[in-house]
Amino acid sequence: MENRVYYGEYSLKHWIDLILTRNIELPDYQRHFVWQERDIKRLIKSLKEKQFVQPVTIALYNVGKQKRNLILDGQQRLTSILLAYIGYLPDRKKFLDGNVEKLAGEDDSASDENDSSLHGPILWKFDELLKDKNSKEDIIERIKEDNRYSQLVDREFTNLTDEFFVNTFIGFSYIVPESIDQATVQTVFSKLFRNINYFGKKLDALESRKSLYFQHVDLVRYFDGKLEDNSDVLCDIKIMENLQPYKIDFVRYLSILSQYSACNKEAKNVLVGYSAFSSRESYYADYVSFILGQGDDEQESRPQKFTDFNFSEVFPDSCWKQRFENLKHAIERIKTTMGLNEKNSFSTWIEADYWLFGLIYYIIFDGKRLSTTLTREKRGGSTTTLQEEINAKIRSKKGNGDYIRNTNRLGNLRERLKDSCEIYNHYVQ
Repeated sequence: MENRVYYGEYSLKHWIDLILTRNIELPDYQRHFVWQERDIKRLIKSLKEKQFVQPVTIALYNVGKQKRNLILDGQQRLTSILLAYIGYLPDRKKFLDGNVEKLAGEDDSASDENDSSLHGPILWKFDELLKDKNSKEDIIERIKEDNRYSQLVDREFTNLTDEFFVNTFIGFSYIVPESIDQATVQTVFSKLFRNINYFGKKLDALESRKSLYFQHVDLVRYFDGKLEDNSDVLCDIKIMENLQPYKIDFVRYLSILSQYSACNKEAKNVLVGYSAFSSRESYYADYVSFILGQGDDEQESRPQKFTDFNFSEVFPDSCWKQRFENLKHAIERIKTTMGLNEKNSFSTWIEADYWLFGLIYYIIFDGKRLSTTLTREKRGGSTTTLQEEINAKIRSKKGNGDYIRNTNRLGNLRERLKDSCEIYNHYVQ
Protein backbone atom coordinates (compact mmCIF):
# COMPACT_ATOMS: atom_id res chain seq x y z
CA MET A 1 0.00 0.00 0.00
CA GLU A 2 1.37 3.42 -0.98
CA ASN A 3 1.36 6.26 1.53
CA ARG A 4 1.86 9.98 1.38
CA VAL A 5 4.40 11.14 3.96
CA TYR A 6 4.76 14.73 5.15
CA TYR A 7 7.64 16.09 7.21
CA GLY A 8 8.01 19.06 9.50
CA GLU A 9 8.55 20.10 13.11
CA TYR A 10 6.48 21.48 15.94
CA SER A 11 7.42 23.30 19.10
CA LEU A 12 7.18 21.37 22.34
CA LYS A 13 4.28 23.61 23.33
CA HIS A 14 2.42 22.70 20.14
CA TRP A 15 2.97 18.97 20.78
CA ILE A 16 1.60 19.45 24.31
CA ASP A 17 -1.46 21.29 22.98
CA LEU A 18 -2.12 18.46 20.49
CA ILE A 19 -2.13 15.95 23.37
CA LEU A 20 -4.29 18.07 25.66
CA THR A 21 -6.89 18.68 22.95
CA ARG A 22 -6.80 15.00 21.95
CA ASN A 23 -5.75 15.83 18.40
CA ILE A 24 -3.16 13.06 18.66
CA GLU A 25 -3.75 9.81 20.51
CA LEU A 26 -2.30 6.39 21.18
CA PRO A 27 -3.46 3.30 19.25
CA ASP A 28 -4.72 0.38 21.33
CA TYR A 29 -1.58 -1.66 20.83
CA GLN A 30 0.78 1.01 22.16
CA ARG A 31 2.60 -0.06 25.28
CA HIS A 32 2.40 1.66 28.64
CA PHE A 33 4.81 4.33 29.81
CA VAL A 34 8.30 2.89 30.29
CA TRP A 35 10.59 5.81 31.07
CA GLN A 36 11.67 6.79 34.55
CA GLU A 37 12.63 10.22 35.88
CA ARG A 38 16.26 9.85 34.78
CA ASP A 39 15.11 9.14 31.21
CA ILE A 40 12.93 12.26 31.15
CA LYS A 41 15.81 14.27 32.55
CA ARG A 42 18.11 12.98 29.83
CA LEU A 43 15.62 13.93 27.13
CA ILE A 44 15.16 17.46 28.50
CA LYS A 45 18.94 17.88 28.72
CA SER A 46 19.32 16.75 25.10
CA LEU A 47 16.68 19.25 23.98
CA LYS A 48 18.29 22.08 25.92
CA GLU A 49 21.64 21.29 24.32
CA LYS A 50 20.04 21.19 20.85
CA GLN A 51 21.09 17.56 20.36
CA PHE A 52 19.35 15.36 17.81
CA VAL A 53 16.13 13.84 19.09
CA GLN A 54 14.42 11.28 16.91
CA PRO A 55 11.34 12.69 15.16
CA VAL A 56 7.85 11.55 16.10
CA THR A 57 5.79 9.44 13.69
CA ILE A 58 2.07 10.21 13.39
CA ALA A 59 -0.39 8.44 11.07
CA LEU A 60 -3.86 9.36 9.87
CA TYR A 61 -6.45 6.65 10.54
CA ASN A 62 -10.03 7.03 9.33
CA VAL A 63 -12.80 5.38 11.36
CA GLY A 64 -15.92 6.00 9.29
CA LYS A 65 -16.16 9.78 8.99
CA GLN A 66 -13.96 10.30 12.04
CA LYS A 67 -10.28 11.07 11.47
CA ARG A 68 -7.79 10.00 14.13
CA ASN A 69 -4.12 10.95 14.36
CA LEU A 70 -2.31 8.00 15.91
CA ILE A 71 1.10 8.15 17.55
CA LEU A 72 3.03 5.26 16.04
CA ASP A 73 6.41 6.28 17.41
CA GLY A 74 7.18 8.87 20.05
CA GLN A 75 4.89 8.08 22.97
CA GLN A 76 7.77 8.02 25.47
CA ARG A 77 9.19 11.34 24.23
CA LEU A 78 5.85 13.16 24.03
CA THR A 79 4.67 11.83 27.39
CA SER A 80 7.96 12.89 28.98
CA ILE A 81 7.63 16.40 27.55
CA LEU A 82 4.07 16.63 28.89
CA LEU A 83 5.16 15.47 32.36
CA ALA A 84 8.07 17.92 32.39
CA TYR A 85 5.65 20.69 31.43
CA ILE A 86 3.16 19.78 34.18
CA GLY A 87 5.90 19.08 36.71
CA TYR A 88 4.53 15.79 38.02
CA LEU A 89 5.43 12.13 37.53
CA PRO A 90 3.22 9.04 38.08
CA ASP A 91 4.57 6.84 40.86
CA ARG A 92 5.62 3.52 39.34
CA LYS A 93 4.67 1.47 42.40
CA LYS A 94 1.24 3.06 42.73
CA PHE A 95 0.24 1.91 39.25
CA LEU A 96 1.48 -1.68 39.59
CA ASP A 97 -1.82 -3.01 40.91
CA GLY A 98 -2.11 -5.88 38.42
CA ASN A 99 -5.61 -4.84 37.38
CA VAL A 100 -4.68 -2.62 34.46
CA GLU A 101 -4.33 -4.71 31.31
CA LYS A 102 -0.98 -6.47 31.45
CA LEU A 103 -0.16 -9.98 30.40
CA ALA A 104 1.74 -12.14 32.84
CA GLY A 105 4.28 -14.61 31.59
CA GLU A 106 4.92 -17.44 33.99
CA ASP A 107 6.01 -17.71 37.60
CA ASP A 108 9.69 -17.03 37.05
CA SER A 109 10.81 -17.62 40.62
CA ALA A 110 11.66 -21.22 39.82
CA SER A 111 12.38 -20.98 36.12
CA ASP A 112 15.64 -21.61 34.32
CA GLU A 113 16.20 -17.90 33.85
CA ASN A 114 14.41 -14.91 35.32
CA ASP A 115 12.69 -12.52 32.95
CA SER A 116 12.12 -9.23 34.71
CA SER A 117 11.09 -7.45 31.51
CA LEU A 118 7.48 -8.46 32.14
CA HIS A 119 7.40 -6.22 35.20
CA GLY A 120 9.22 -3.18 33.80
CA PRO A 121 6.59 -0.80 32.37
CA ILE A 122 4.51 1.42 34.60
CA LEU A 123 0.84 0.60 34.00
CA TRP A 124 -0.06 4.12 32.95
CA LYS A 125 -0.51 6.19 29.77
CA PHE A 126 -0.82 9.95 29.31
CA ASP A 127 -4.57 9.73 28.63
CA GLU A 128 -4.94 9.04 32.38
CA LEU A 129 -4.40 12.77 32.83
CA LEU A 130 -7.03 13.90 30.34
CA LYS A 131 -10.52 14.85 31.45
CA ASP A 132 -13.00 17.48 30.29
CA LYS A 133 -10.73 20.40 31.14
CA ASN A 134 -7.09 19.94 30.24
CA SER A 135 -5.18 23.14 30.76
CA LYS A 136 -1.92 22.87 32.67
CA GLU A 137 -3.62 24.43 35.70
CA ASP A 138 -6.60 22.06 35.49
CA ILE A 139 -4.39 18.96 35.39
CA ILE A 140 -2.20 20.14 38.25
CA GLU A 141 -5.28 20.92 40.32
CA ARG A 142 -6.60 17.39 39.74
CA ILE A 143 -3.42 15.51 40.55
CA LYS A 144 -1.62 17.56 43.19
CA GLU A 145 -3.67 15.87 45.91
CA ASP A 146 -3.39 12.45 44.24
CA ASN A 147 -0.73 10.43 46.06
CA ARG A 148 -0.12 8.40 42.92
CA TYR A 149 1.81 11.34 41.48
CA SER A 150 4.93 13.03 42.79
CA GLN A 151 6.25 16.49 41.95
CA LEU A 152 9.39 16.79 39.84
CA VAL A 153 11.76 18.78 42.02
CA ASP A 154 15.06 18.34 40.19
CA ARG A 155 16.57 21.61 38.93
CA GLU A 156 16.43 20.23 35.39
CA PHE A 157 12.63 20.54 35.64
CA THR A 158 12.08 23.46 38.01
CA ASN A 159 14.20 25.74 35.81
CA LEU A 160 12.08 25.10 32.73
CA THR A 161 10.39 28.20 31.33
CA ASP A 162 7.52 28.79 28.92
CA GLU A 163 10.11 30.13 26.50
CA PHE A 164 11.83 26.73 26.45
CA PHE A 165 8.62 24.93 25.39
CA VAL A 166 7.76 27.58 22.79
CA ASN A 167 11.21 27.83 21.20
CA THR A 168 12.30 24.16 21.29
CA PHE A 169 11.23 21.86 18.46
CA ILE A 170 10.85 18.16 17.67
CA GLY A 171 10.38 16.95 14.12
CA PHE A 172 7.70 14.65 12.77
CA SER A 173 6.74 12.46 9.87
CA TYR A 174 3.02 12.33 9.12
CA ILE A 175 1.77 9.29 7.22
CA VAL A 176 -1.43 9.50 5.20
CA PRO A 177 -2.40 6.11 3.74
CA GLU A 178 -3.87 5.96 0.25
CA SER A 179 -6.17 3.09 1.18
CA ILE A 180 -9.40 3.71 3.09
CA ASP A 181 -9.84 0.03 4.00
CA GLN A 182 -9.52 -0.14 7.79
CA ALA A 183 -8.12 -3.67 7.93
CA THR A 184 -5.42 -2.88 5.36
CA VAL A 185 -4.43 0.36 7.05
CA GLN A 186 -4.37 -1.22 10.52
CA THR A 187 -2.13 -4.05 9.28
CA VAL A 188 0.35 -1.60 7.76
CA PHE A 189 0.38 0.56 10.88
CA SER A 190 0.95 -2.36 13.26
CA LYS A 191 3.84 -3.62 11.12
CA LEU A 192 5.36 -0.16 11.07
CA PHE A 193 4.91 0.17 14.83
CA ARG A 194 6.67 -3.13 15.42
CA ASN A 195 9.66 -2.25 13.24
CA ILE A 196 10.32 1.24 14.54
CA ASN A 197 13.29 1.68 16.88
CA TYR A 198 12.43 3.68 19.94
CA PHE A 199 14.49 6.49 21.40
CA GLY A 200 15.86 5.07 24.65
CA LYS A 201 14.09 1.82 25.57
CA LYS A 202 12.82 -0.54 22.87
CA LEU A 203 9.75 -2.75 22.90
CA ASP A 204 10.20 -5.74 25.13
CA ALA A 205 9.42 -9.17 23.69
CA LEU A 206 5.87 -9.32 25.02
CA GLU A 207 5.00 -5.84 23.77
CA SER A 208 6.44 -6.68 20.37
CA ARG A 209 4.38 -9.86 20.18
CA LYS A 210 1.16 -8.08 21.16
CA SER A 211 1.61 -5.59 18.35
CA LEU A 212 1.59 -8.54 15.93
CA TYR A 213 -2.02 -9.33 16.81
CA PHE A 214 -3.27 -6.24 15.00
CA GLN A 215 -1.90 -7.44 11.67
CA HIS A 216 -5.10 -9.47 11.34
CA VAL A 217 -7.99 -7.66 12.99
CA ASP A 218 -10.24 -10.74 12.94
CA LEU A 219 -7.74 -12.67 15.08
CA VAL A 220 -7.04 -10.06 17.76
CA ARG A 221 -9.75 -11.58 19.98
CA TYR A 222 -8.38 -15.08 19.33
CA PHE A 223 -4.94 -14.19 20.66
CA ASP A 224 -6.30 -12.02 23.47
CA GLY A 225 -8.89 -14.58 24.59
CA LYS A 226 -11.82 -12.21 24.11
CA LEU A 227 -15.44 -12.81 23.15
CA GLU A 228 -17.58 -10.69 20.83
CA ASP A 229 -18.64 -8.48 23.75
CA ASN A 230 -14.94 -8.07 24.66
CA SER A 231 -15.35 -10.12 27.85
CA ASP A 232 -12.55 -12.43 28.90
CA VAL A 233 -12.89 -16.10 27.94
CA LEU A 234 -11.13 -17.05 31.19
CA CYS A 235 -13.64 -15.05 33.23
CA ASP A 236 -10.94 -12.59 34.34
CA ILE A 237 -9.10 -15.27 36.30
CA LYS A 238 -5.57 -14.08 36.97
CA ILE A 239 -2.25 -15.55 38.11
CA MET A 240 -0.30 -14.38 41.15
CA GLU A 241 3.25 -13.20 40.41
CA ASN A 242 5.40 -11.34 42.92
CA LEU A 243 2.33 -11.00 45.16
CA GLN A 244 0.38 -9.26 42.38
CA PRO A 245 -2.48 -10.62 40.23
CA TYR A 246 -1.77 -10.46 36.48
CA LYS A 247 -3.81 -11.27 33.41
CA ILE A 248 -3.11 -14.80 32.18
CA ASP A 249 -1.34 -14.86 28.82
CA PHE A 250 -3.84 -16.78 26.69
CA VAL A 251 -1.32 -17.23 23.86
CA ARG A 252 0.75 -19.38 26.21
CA TYR A 253 -2.06 -21.95 26.28
CA LEU A 254 -3.00 -21.56 22.60
CA SER A 255 0.55 -22.12 21.35
CA ILE A 256 1.34 -25.10 23.58
CA LEU A 257 -2.00 -26.79 22.92
CA SER A 258 -1.80 -26.16 19.17
CA GLN A 259 1.51 -28.01 19.04
CA TYR A 260 0.16 -30.69 21.38
CA SER A 261 -2.80 -31.18 19.04
CA ALA A 262 -0.55 -31.30 15.97
CA CYS A 263 1.79 -33.94 17.41
CA ASN A 264 -0.96 -36.42 18.33
CA LYS A 265 -1.14 -35.45 21.99
CA GLU A 266 2.48 -36.35 22.72
CA ALA A 267 3.44 -33.91 25.47
CA LYS A 268 7.12 -34.83 25.12
CA ASN A 269 7.14 -33.24 21.65
CA VAL A 270 5.89 -29.87 22.90
CA LEU A 271 8.31 -26.96 23.35
CA VAL A 272 11.30 -28.97 22.12
CA GLY A 273 14.27 -26.60 22.19
CA TYR A 274 12.63 -24.17 24.61
CA SER A 275 13.70 -25.52 27.99
CA ALA A 276 15.05 -22.11 29.06
CA PHE A 277 12.26 -19.95 30.41
CA SER A 278 13.66 -16.86 28.67
CA SER A 279 13.31 -18.55 25.27
CA ARG A 280 9.59 -19.26 25.53
CA GLU A 281 8.46 -15.77 24.56
CA SER A 282 10.03 -16.34 21.13
CA TYR A 283 8.01 -19.58 20.96
CA TYR A 284 4.79 -17.65 21.63
CA ALA A 285 5.71 -14.93 19.11
CA ASP A 286 6.52 -17.56 16.49
CA TYR A 287 3.10 -19.10 17.05
CA VAL A 288 1.40 -15.77 16.41
CA SER A 289 3.50 -15.27 13.26
CA PHE A 290 2.61 -18.78 12.09
CA ILE A 291 -1.13 -18.28 12.59
CA LEU A 292 -0.89 -14.97 10.74
CA GLY A 293 0.68 -16.85 7.81
CA GLN A 294 3.89 -14.87 7.76
CA GLY A 295 6.05 -17.79 6.67
CA ASP A 296 9.16 -19.47 8.00
CA ASP A 297 11.30 -16.35 7.57
CA GLU A 298 9.39 -14.73 10.44
CA GLN A 299 10.08 -17.61 12.82
CA GLU A 300 12.88 -16.83 15.25
CA SER A 301 13.98 -20.46 15.59
CA ARG A 302 12.86 -24.03 14.77
CA PRO A 303 10.49 -22.80 12.02
CA GLN A 304 8.80 -26.21 11.52
CA LYS A 305 7.44 -26.56 15.05
CA PHE A 306 3.86 -25.53 14.18
CA THR A 307 3.82 -26.79 10.58
CA ASP A 308 1.48 -29.70 11.30
CA PHE A 309 -1.12 -27.46 12.92
CA ASN A 310 -3.74 -26.49 10.35
CA PHE A 311 -5.73 -23.58 11.75
CA SER A 312 -8.50 -23.70 9.13
CA GLU A 313 -9.04 -27.44 9.66
CA VAL A 314 -9.09 -27.22 13.44
CA PHE A 315 -11.34 -24.14 13.35
CA PRO A 316 -13.45 -24.36 10.15
CA ASP A 317 -15.62 -21.30 9.55
CA SER A 318 -14.02 -19.55 12.53
CA CYS A 319 -15.74 -21.94 14.94
CA TRP A 320 -13.22 -20.90 17.61
CA LYS A 321 -15.57 -18.00 18.32
CA GLN A 322 -18.38 -20.33 19.45
CA ARG A 323 -15.89 -22.53 21.27
CA PHE A 324 -14.67 -19.49 23.19
CA GLU A 325 -18.26 -19.00 24.33
CA ASN A 326 -18.40 -22.67 25.37
CA LEU A 327 -15.16 -22.34 27.30
CA LYS A 328 -16.38 -19.31 29.19
CA HIS A 329 -19.61 -21.11 30.14
CA ALA A 330 -17.57 -24.13 31.32
CA ILE A 331 -15.33 -21.96 33.48
CA GLU A 332 -18.34 -20.19 34.96
CA ARG A 333 -19.71 -23.61 35.84
CA ILE A 334 -16.62 -24.88 37.70
CA LYS A 335 -14.98 -21.63 38.79
CA THR A 336 -16.02 -22.00 42.43
CA THR A 337 -14.20 -25.35 42.61
CA MET A 338 -10.86 -24.02 41.35
CA GLY A 339 -9.59 -22.75 44.71
CA LEU A 340 -9.07 -19.18 43.52
CA ASN A 341 -7.98 -16.62 46.10
CA GLU A 342 -9.81 -13.42 47.02
CA LYS A 343 -8.19 -11.67 44.04
CA ASN A 344 -9.79 -14.16 41.63
CA SER A 345 -6.33 -15.61 41.01
CA PHE A 346 -4.52 -18.92 40.91
CA SER A 347 -1.72 -18.98 43.47
CA THR A 348 0.80 -20.69 41.15
CA TRP A 349 1.08 -22.05 37.64
CA ILE A 350 0.60 -25.53 39.12
CA GLU A 351 -3.08 -24.80 39.87
CA ALA A 352 -3.55 -22.81 36.67
CA ASP A 353 -2.15 -25.51 34.40
CA TYR A 354 -3.98 -28.45 35.96
CA TRP A 355 -7.29 -26.62 35.75
CA LEU A 356 -6.81 -25.01 32.32
CA PHE A 357 -4.70 -27.19 30.00
CA GLY A 358 -7.20 -30.01 29.59
CA LEU A 359 -10.25 -27.76 29.74
CA ILE A 360 -8.96 -25.49 26.96
CA TYR A 361 -7.74 -28.40 24.86
CA TYR A 362 -10.98 -30.36 24.76
CA ILE A 363 -13.32 -27.39 24.39
CA ILE A 364 -11.30 -25.16 22.05
CA PHE A 365 -9.27 -27.64 20.02
CA ASP A 366 -11.42 -30.78 20.19
CA GLY A 367 -14.81 -29.06 20.07
CA LYS A 368 -16.22 -30.88 23.09
CA ARG A 369 -18.14 -29.73 26.15
CA LEU A 370 -18.04 -30.61 29.82
CA SER A 371 -20.19 -33.58 30.74
CA THR A 372 -23.48 -32.91 32.42
CA THR A 373 -22.13 -34.63 35.51
CA LEU A 374 -18.57 -34.13 36.70
CA THR A 375 -18.49 -37.45 38.53
CA ARG A 376 -17.13 -40.71 37.14
CA GLU A 377 -16.82 -44.31 38.25
CA LYS A 378 -13.29 -45.64 38.59
CA ARG A 379 -12.05 -49.18 38.36
CA GLY A 380 -13.23 -51.17 41.34
CA GLY A 381 -16.53 -49.35 41.55
CA SER A 382 -15.46 -46.25 43.49
CA THR A 383 -16.47 -42.82 42.25
CA THR A 384 -14.51 -39.59 42.00
CA THR A 385 -15.05 -36.06 40.72
CA LEU A 386 -13.16 -33.67 38.45
CA GLN A 387 -12.36 -31.45 41.43
CA GLU A 388 -11.03 -34.36 43.49
CA GLU A 389 -8.77 -35.62 40.69
CA ILE A 390 -7.28 -32.23 39.90
CA ASN A 391 -6.78 -31.29 43.54
CA ALA A 392 -5.07 -34.62 44.21
CA LYS A 393 -2.54 -33.87 41.46
CA ILE A 394 -2.00 -30.34 42.74
CA ARG A 395 -1.40 -31.56 46.31
CA SER A 396 1.12 -34.15 45.15
CA LYS A 397 3.12 -31.53 43.23
CA LYS A 398 2.97 -28.86 45.92
CA GLY A 399 4.16 -31.40 48.45
CA ASN A 400 7.35 -31.91 46.44
CA GLY A 401 9.94 -29.26 47.36
CA ASP A 402 12.06 -29.82 44.26
CA TYR A 403 8.99 -29.49 42.03
CA ILE A 404 7.96 -26.24 43.72
CA ARG A 405 11.47 -24.81 43.23
CA ASN A 406 11.38 -25.75 39.54
CA THR A 407 7.75 -25.20 38.62
CA ASN A 408 8.59 -23.99 35.14
CA ARG A 409 11.10 -26.67 34.28
CA LEU A 410 10.03 -28.00 30.88
CA GLY A 411 9.54 -31.57 32.10
CA ASN A 412 7.24 -30.35 34.87
CA LEU A 413 5.18 -28.23 32.47
CA ARG A 414 4.80 -31.17 30.09
CA GLU A 415 3.70 -33.38 32.97
CA ARG A 416 0.97 -30.92 33.94
CA LEU A 417 -0.14 -30.75 30.31
CA LYS A 418 -0.34 -34.55 30.02
CA ASP A 419 -2.02 -35.08 33.40
CA SER A 420 -4.60 -32.34 32.91
CA CYS A 421 -5.66 -33.62 29.49
CA GLU A 422 -5.89 -37.20 30.77
CA ILE A 423 -8.12 -36.11 33.63
CA TYR A 424 -10.47 -33.99 31.51
CA ASN A 425 -10.80 -36.81 28.98
CA HIS A 426 -13.17 -38.48 31.46
CA TYR A 427 -15.32 -35.38 31.90
CA VAL A 428 -16.09 -34.23 28.34
CA GLN A 429 -18.56 -35.36 25.72
